[in-house]
Amino acid sequence: MSRGYTLLEVIVVLFLLTLAASVVAPAFVAPRDPAAASMRVIGQARALAIRRAEALELRIEPSGAWRLDGVASTQAGALATGTISPAPRIAVTLLFSPLGSCAPDVVTTGTTAMNLDPLTCEATP
Repeated sequence: MSRGYTLLEVIVVLFLLTLAASVVAPAFVAPRDPAAASMRVIGQARALAIRRAEALELRIEPSGAWRLDGVASTQAGALATGTISPAPRIAVTLLFSPLGSCAPDVVTTGTTAMNLDPLTCEATP
């Protein structure tokens, strides 16, 4: 009896490797839509405001750096920070209520270009 693998065994292993690669591959691909990364951070900030039952402020810089602060506790430091890649073209400051609504900061200019629904904080067409 010879030692080795049958053609059927090789095909099954290749199929399983292809299936595993197709499941894992999207995690390694960066989002191509610049708004997708921003919208993901905005959605997470909204969810955190609801979970903490606290008004939060999200500031996204044109460099891609973002910072999330509690409105009532700005001296305590940032709740979360990070960077968005690709970076947005304009600085954005959004305020999130504990009820889940959001609004651009009054002094921020240009944030209306994001076209966010004030109740769901999702992009509108």
